[in-house]
Amino acid sequence: MTPRALRLPALVLGLTLVIFACGNRGDEQGIADVDLSGFDAPTRLLRPGGMTTAFDDSERAFSLTARNVNHYERQVFAAGKAIFEVLWTARESSEFTGLGPDFDAPACASCHADDGRSPGPSGDGPMPLGMVVKLSTDDPSVIEAYGPGLTSSTTDGEPEARIVVSFETVSGEFDDGTPYGLRRPVYSVETSRGPEIPDDAVLRVRVAPQLPGLGLLELISVDDLENLSDPDDRDGDGISGRLGRARDAFLDIDVVGRFGWNGDQPTVEQQAATAFFNEMGLTSRYFPAPECGRGGDCVVTGGPVTSYYEPSGFGGEVVGAIDPVEGEVGDDRLYQLTIYTQVLAVPGPRDLDDPEVQRGWELFNYAGCAACHAGPYVTERGPIQGLSGQQIQPFTDLLVHDLGIGLSDQTVGGEPVPTEWRTPPLWGIGLLDTVGGQLSLLHDGRARGYEEAILWHDGEAAASAAAYRAMSASDRDAVIRFLESL
Repeated sequence: MTPRALRLPALVLGLTLVIFACGNRGDEQGIADVDLSGFDAPTRLLRPGGMTTAFDDSERAFSLTARNVNHYERQVFAAGKAIFEVLWTARESSEFTGLGPDFDAPACASCHADDGRSPGPSGDGPMPLGMVVKLSTDDPSVIEAYGPGLTSSTTDGEPEARIVVSFETVSGEFDDGTPYGLRRPVYSVETSRGPEIPDDAVLRVRVAPQLPGLGLLELISVDDLENLSDPDDRDGDGISGRLGRARDAFLDIDVVGRFGWNGDQPTVEQQAATAFFNEMGLTSRYFPAPECGRGGDCVVTGGPVTSYYEPSGFGGEVVGAIDPVEGEVGDDRLYQLTIYTQVLAVPGPRDLDDPEVQRGWELFNYAGCAACHAGPYVTERGPIQGLSGQQIQPFTDLLVHDLGIGLSDQTVGGEPVPTEWRTPPLWGIGLLDTVGGQLSLLHDGRARGYEEAILWHDGEAAASAAAYRAMSASDRDAVIRFLESL
């Protein structure tokens, strides 16, 4: 289906709201016998990002600006793109100095190439570029030495740590007897300096996620998310999603978290500043000193730069903060980078007129996947007019869920640690391979395809995974085709 052919049905989209069925996951009736005729055809998914949606299925699919932003915002987008792609350095003579001394990559684009997802490990060996390893421990000497994460590069000698992964095979079979194998990662840590990391310290290995649609997710109302949350599973459906919790850097209070693999970041801006600091060693108004995150003094003042900055007129100069903070990432650069990531367009779907894709959509709902990969929403009013009041379908409830011990984080000693995961949005997931040249799914990139990712689901998603395993091979293929269309 061509972009031109999508336009007429898309006019209907703005007039209707999609209500997802939660499925019949506990039903003993066979899938082949279920009447799925009541599901609407997925033509209502034509514009998952509302009027921001861009119809481009090339390798640049994640890098386009929202289609409906104004001229001024496009100017800021272009400036932010330059900040996103620039190589930071430790040289004082450089305009973009301050990198390190410990870092994972010298540019945002090093991990988010073409605004996509970083590759997971292709096999046993060192971690690939773009993966980060967060570190949690009660030992203050370890945090003082290494900070909140174990970085893989340095500007002045040996990197602080080398993380190596090896994979074990977890075998299983579908209900029809077809065998499958999953990769379970096991990590080992080699430190070259600093204190020894205790065995009970927790390693949180993460791939860098794709970036489209972040500004829209930021404008989903808290009321909508609270209506979806059910931490005590009062409806008895086995799903007990809850709101993520994040620390507001300026107010120093817990607020709703909606970004990050664990829902521990509250806004696009704070997430960007955190990545600048943790992965690149760059200070900003959020992290004004190198001691931040290492147990030292970290005095944060003011507020978000996006609450200070605004155009003085259409296409005019930007009015900055009253009390600007000129860290290594100054307020102007942080503002530009934030706008850039907020207005990256959601890519439109493909092949929605394919009967197999439509069958996959119906089975996706039947299996109960849409109970967590939820929507639609209408975004609240925000400072970027083009993102406001948009009907969107991100396929996420932005809640955190227990998905079973198999997806847990691990200690240095290899013990599993129960972990809750924020439901990742699925819009654009079918283009990950096109944009990045590979398909690494789940938080640590262990899944080499959609099916492996589905089969790792357990805990609150156990019934949905069981429903998928019970499907015929052709129905399983249809679900995958639906995901590939997004």
